[in-house]
Amino acid sequence: MLKIDNKADIFHYRTLLIILVISIFSLLSRYFYLQIIEHERYFSKSQVNSIKAQATYAPRGLILDRNGEVLVENYPTYILTVTPYQLDNKEEQFNIISNIINTPLEKINQRYEKFYQGRFLPTVIAKNLTFSEISQIEERRLELSGFQYKRFDERLYSDILNDAHILGYLRELDRESLPTLDKSKFYRAGELVGWQGLEKQYENELRYSKGVEYIEVDTYGREINRVNNNSIPAFPGNNLFITIDAELQKYSKSLLKDQKGVILVSNVDTGEILSMVSNPSYDLGIYRGETRDNEWKELLSDTSKPIINRSISGLYPPGSSFKLITAFNLIENGLLDPEDSLMCDGSYTPPGSSNTFNCWKEDGHGLVNLNKAIAQSCNVYFYETVQLINLKDWTETAKVFGFDKETQIDLPNELVGQIPDKEFFIKTYGRWGWSERGVLLNLTLGQGDILVTPLQSLRYINHIASKGKKTAKLKLNLNKEIDFYDEIELSNQAWNRIHNGLYDVVNSDNGSGWRARQNSDIKLFGKTSTAENPHGDPHAWFNGFFELNNQKFSIVVLVENGGGGGAVASPIAGKIVSFISKDSTEIVNNAVQ
Repeated sequence: MLKIDNKADIFHYRTLLIILVISIFSLLSRYFYLQIIEHERYFSKSQVNSIKAQATYAPRGLILDRNGEVLVENYPTYILTVTPYQLDNKEEQFNIISNIINTPLEKINQRYEKFYQGRFLPTVIAKNLTFSEISQIEERRLELSGFQYKRFDERLYSDILNDAHILGYLRELDRESLPTLDKSKFYRAGELVGWQGLEKQYENELRYSKGVEYIEVDTYGREINRVNNNSIPAFPGNNLFITIDAELQKYSKSLLKDQKGVILVSNVDTGEILSMVSNPSYDLGIYRGETRDNEWKELLSDTSKPIINRSISGLYPPGSSFKLITAFNLIENGLLDPEDSLMCDGSYTPPGSSNTFNCWKEDGHGLVNLNKAIAQSCNVYFYETVQLINLKDWTETAKVFGFDKETQIDLPNELVGQIPDKEFFIKTYGRWGWSERGVLLNLTLGQGDILVTPLQSLRYINHIASKGKKTAKLKLNLNKEIDFYDEIELSNQAWNRIHNGLYDVVNSDNGSGWRARQNSDIKLFGKTSTAENPHGDPHAWFNGFFELNNQKFSIVVLVENGGGGGAVASPIAGKIVSFISKDSTEIVNNAVQ
């Protein structure tokens, strides 16, 4: 058989060899390029896929009273988030979560829409996960891509002082609220932010600073390892010590019982608020976890209005405490001799008028001078003497004591009262619908169109207690520097006359505030008020001050629709002064700095 050798041309061998060498060189070059030259770039990309950045949180600062009692602390809970771009099948996965946490699918979807910020940012869809729920989520991890649970702190309120009006509360942030907040704090929808009270006022101080930690994950998003390199630690918020004495606050609140009203106690020299009771209030426990709609609706519809902080947002006629405004004008302008007496027979009819204005004491007080008129709160004396004053001077004196401006207390939502002047009356009643002599009859008794807040009344009595000098601004932050209101320039005669009258209100036999009198050496000065109210029974007031351990303290009591100030508010004030004097070591001296 004929055999033919299968011989390849040497050209073909060389060609194949060259192609092989070029291919190997290209592969090696590409490998060198990727692994050496572009190492940093592709290493970073691989890290992005395998390393996940996660925000970390630290505890929010505690709130403590002046003696170091913890009023607000933190308790750990777990929240569930989902990163939208990692969702494989949103409807199916949300159904799984709904069954695990026993929450309606509709509610989960609502939270998702409410707190959604973008495809790459985690969205909070559930709170307060149990250990059992976390375990079930872990068991079904392969079906729940993009879902993560993490520890989160919520607030725990002490029974010692569970006061919503002072402490305030936290609220979950939604997308609409984010633009209004400090961007440097890196807020995210679903996080908690101080929304009322001290929690809101001192949000920047109480809030933690976020950190970042890096976690290595597998292709399913499961955590493999924590990467410590480049992690940024989270730092807790600062603790807040407040001026309130928790025991005094608790005792003061017990005195109001089921009555609506306000009790305020302050240190005149430092401006520290020792007690701030607004009753009724409500339990801050409703803000733990999910606030149920029915609970919130009940609060809003409650006719006693527990949501309102009456101390700073309640507007009331001040009543007879404003007789002192008239008295200051009379003395300063030399309009009468304080020792001169006028006859009170129980009523007063202005010259040229057929209208009669009655004194609270039907048979009258007889002959009264300024001191007796203050002590026994004689209406007729002030009806007559206020006619010597012009409206402008009277309203200007009221404004000097701050009734047309905020007290600058470190709480949000403080309201300003109303001091009607000539412009107000013209705008409200027209040019001819009122008379200066007529409105002054109401104003001197703190009635008519006057409205004040209890906190403004506290500043008023503090000014009187300090005789207008070095009246400290009211505050709730114990470590806030002491600042002072503008001084009120009045003569020593005016201050002394008013002080003498206020002393006799409590300590003279017929003083209207005798029920507040102390059996100790404490000298209590005060003024009762019974403020007529078109919406029901009169409001009962007591404004006063006293000295203890070389410090001055003030007290304001308001019992809404309570009746007479002397009969209702005075006894409450007396009990508070007794409580403070018995516990003076703790209340006066203790202050954790």
